[in-house]
Amino acid sequence: QWELDDICYGYATATGSGYQGGALLLDPIPQNMEITALNRNQLDYRGVKASLAGAYLKVNGPKGSTVVYVTDLYPEGGDCALDLSFNAFEKIGDLRDGKINIDWTLIEAPVNGNVIYRIKEGSNPYWAAVQFRNVKYPVIEMKYMRNNQWIAAQKTDYNHFIVEHVGMNDIPIEFTDVKGNVLSDTLPPMSQSTSSAYLITGNVQL
Repeated sequence: QWELDDICYGYATATGSGYQGGALLLDPIPQNMEITALNRNQLDYRGVKASLAGAYLKVNGPKGSTVVYVTDLYPEGGDCALDLSFNAFEKIGDLRDGKINIDWTLIEAPVNGNVIYRIKEGSNPYWAAVQFRNVKYPVIEMKYMRNNQWIAAQKTDYNHFIVEHVGMNDIPIEFTDVKGNVLSDTLPPMSQSTSSAYLITGNVQL
């Protein structure tokens, strides 16, 4: 059973996908970014859906090492397997090999500034989906205040937390990253209807 501070020993394949329409809804992703899809064992670490979505991994291969951003699920990938973008694969191995042995570790994301919240299209005061971006480590737990009670929000396969029946009020939230760091913030009221996703810059830095 892989733990966060362990080295994950597996294999890598290469893919051209993951930049748009990845399962973890992290668009837009720059076309020159080094990215990866991650097998479900590690993606859903400790049974939390999309636990390592948006994580940064340092990957070692036969030719060298590089850092990649987790943007998608690798459905058929074995334990510790990555499906790397071509630019990442080429840094650590030969594309003609098709499949190479690798090892990787979770590292702190190279981000600056405050956390960013993505509010998914279709969100409203009764049902909303919130994603965390620009965090040093992926967020795995979120609670929100409703009627003076903390409610646990469930994380989905598509890398958002579901918030329900919050009405037209500010929404106090508390969230925890995969390393156990906890922060509190307040989200503005949800709009009545959201035809496209939008981003909110938070007041805190994880």
